[in-house]
Parts: sequence; C-alpha cells; structure tokens
Amino acid sequence: MPNLFAYGMIILWPFIAILLYRRFDTVTATFWTIVGGYMFLPVKTVIDLPIFLIGKEEISALSALCCCLYIKKKKIYFLGKNKVQRSFILFIVCIPIFNVLFNLEPMFNGQIWIKGLSVYDAIVAMFNQYVRLLPFIIGISICEKVEDLDKIIKFVIKAGLIYSILFLVEIKFTPQLHIWFYGFFPHEYAQQIRYGSVRPVIFMGHGLLVASFYMVCLCMTAIELKNCQNRNKMQTVFIFVFFALIMLSTKTIGAIILAFSVSFLILFSQIKVQKIFTIIFVALFFIYPTLSIFDLIPYEYIVDYIKEIDTERASSIEVRFNNEALLLDHIRDKFFIGWGGMARNRFYNTVSDGYWLIIMSYYGFLYFFAYFGLFSFGIVAKTKIVNNARLNRVGTSTALLLSAILIDQLPNSSLSHGWLWLVSGIFCSSILLNEGSEQI
Repeated sequence: MPNLFAYGMIILWPFIAILLYRRFDTVTATFWTIVGGYMFLPVKTVIDLPIFLIGKEEISALSALCCCLYIKKKKIYFLGKNKVQRSFILFIVCIPIFNVLFNLEPMFNGQIWIKGLSVYDAIVAMFNQYVRLLPFIIGISICEKVEDLDKIIKFVIKAGLIYSILFLVEIKFTPQLHIWFYGFFPHEYAQQIRYGSVRPVIFMGHGLLVASFYMVCLCMTAIELKNCQNRNKMQTVFIFVFFALIMLSTKTIGAIILAFSVSFLILFSQIKVQKIFTIIFVALFFIYPTLSIFDLIPYEYIVDYIKEIDTERASSIEVRFNNEALLLDHIRDKFFIGWGGMARNRFYNTVSDGYWLIIMSYYGFLYFFAYFGLFSFGIVAKTKIVNNARLNRVGTSTALLLSAILIDQLPNSSLSHGWLWLVSGIFCSSILLNEGSEQI
C-alpha cells in the first residue's frame, strides 16, 4: 500500500517539471522530466480519475507535454512528423474502437466470468494509447538539430551514474529503497533472487527493468567511447568499465549477453556490420511471434539445450514457454483484433512476460505490427547512408541499440515505459533533420 509520500511525489512532479523547463533547454528538461520520473517516482501508485489513472508514466509524459507547449512554446506534432508515423499513430489510437466491437460478449478466464467491453472502455483505452505514445511524440517534436542525439546519449550516461549510487545501496542492503521511501515493495521479492543474492530494484519495480536500464547505459557509453575526443576517452573508458561491472551485478543473463554483444559490435565492428545486425535483430523480433503463432518454435529443444548450461534458468524459461503457449491459444481466437483489457487478454493464473505477447493479446496481430512498427521505423530508415559523418556513426550505433531493445521485448517488457520511446523519438527526428525532409 503506497504511503502519503508516494502520492505526494506523483502530485509534486508537474511542479518539478516546471522548474526544470524554466531552468534548462527543452531537450534537457524533457529528458529529466520523463526519465527522471521513471527513475525516481513510485511504481503501482496511481491517482484514480474518472477516465484514466495517473501514475509515474502518465504524470511524467503529461507534465513534459504541458511544459513544452506553455513554457517553451514548442510546436508538437501530435500525429507524427510524416505520413508513416501519422498512419501508425492513428491506427494505434483508433484500434480500441474496433476492439470493443468484437469484444462485447463476456468471457470465462478459468475462474470467473469477465464482462464484455463497452464504449466507455474504448474511450479510456484510446486515451491511454495516446498517452503511452506521448514520449515518442514529444521526442520527434523537440529535436531541432542532429546534435540533440549526442546530448541524449550523454544524459543517459549521467542518469546511469546517478542511479548507480542507489544501485550500490541496494547491493549492500538488498532492495529496500522503495519500502523506505514509498512504504511497500513493488513486486514479488522471490523474483529478484538470483545466484544466491538479490537484484537491485530501486524505484523501477523489478530487477529486470534495472538490468534493461543499465544495458542501455552500457551501450550508450560504448557509443560515446567510440566517438568521443581523445581528451575524454580515458574518463569514458572508466565509466564503461564501471557500467560493465554494474551490468554483471544485475545477474540478469539475457540482458548481460545482449548488452555486451551490442557493446562489442559498437566498439569493434564497422558501420556496415552494425547495419547488418540491426536488420537481423529487427527481423528476428517480428519473425519470432509469427513463428510462435504457427507453432514453429522448438520450445522443448531450447529448454533441453539451456538445461545443459543452467538448470535454474532452464526452469524459468520453461515456465515462460508454457505460459506463452497457453496465451497464444487464447490469442488465436481473436487473432486480428485481440481481447482488450480488464484481464480478458489472459487466462486465470497465467503470466505474460514478453511485451510482444502482452501487446498482441490486448489488441491483436495488426496492432502488434503497427505499435512496434512505429518504434522500429526510424531504426530501419537509419540503415540508409546519411550525409553527416558523425551522425552516420552515432546514428548507426544507436539504431543497433534500439534494435537490441526490440529483441529484449521477446522475454521482457521494458518498452512499456516511456523513456525508451523518448530516446526513439529523438533518434527518429535527428535522422529526419539530417535528410532535410519530413518524408522519409
């Protein structure tokens, strides 16, 4: 149960955002409003308003939007900056209308009957869909020069260094900060135990999310190390080594493998190789769910192979695969349009871990392609050669990192948080600016 301080922080955040926007430039203030909210505000703490719930994600995005509009007087591209973005955003926002039309009937989830959806549910879902996209929309709107991507990379590194203080506190005292400040632990404690110790959770809600955060920090540091000037190189090397140690301390094998693999490619491979791996990662992300739907993934072989390496991880993956199989059976009944919210999208006592699975079960196969297509559109666009030599290097490495974030959505759900959409929006806009056109 959240304490008063938890609710107070949600209410206070818009005022903190106002101070940031009055003190700093738009990109700086937006980053710390959205990413700072993700880093420090309480999870599972919401203010229940008539049409929607206001939690850490919503208050951060809405605060940034209002400050961009009324303090910085920025033009916001509410429906995207080009035709492709506009098409994706409109489809994502409007899909709840069609979803409701095909989910008017009640359903049995294995324990209870859940009522059908209503027009009110469609209105709420449409608003929630749009708020979820706000960090991306703000990102593409506030990026006015290609150097803003460099600025975001430096900010992510600074955020990782700031957060490392709290990370080390929880390494020493186990995950306690959310309890100390906000009065409750945000998830199952047993899920944070790995290899004889407990993974830090801090204020992100789960050790997996902390691992994903530091995966991005490590890879961003690799980008900075590859492209920084000589006088800053030694300092960046120390930061990279420090983040590498932090990454190992998360004890999250998937994120560790992904982080070190992408960092290695950024540091030691040519631009052409990075672009090839970017396309491979994006393709794998879209191919895996398609194969899963048609029962073409060899789940048993994968589990048996991992058992030879780590029996504990094999058991965890087997549970994930069993839940995935059950949920996919459920999804097939409403393949194109999905089951909607109110827990209609899953059976009783099942867990959906991968974000792709959550998205598809809510709104179907078409929505899955639109939602992740919006995120990956700029990534694919960056595989083209751009004129700016530095942007070509930095942008290619950032595209590789964003494609790796997509891969992370197969087992995890870090992309459900707005800060990664902000990074994606800044990245997309920097590519558009370099091309000198909004028609990519």
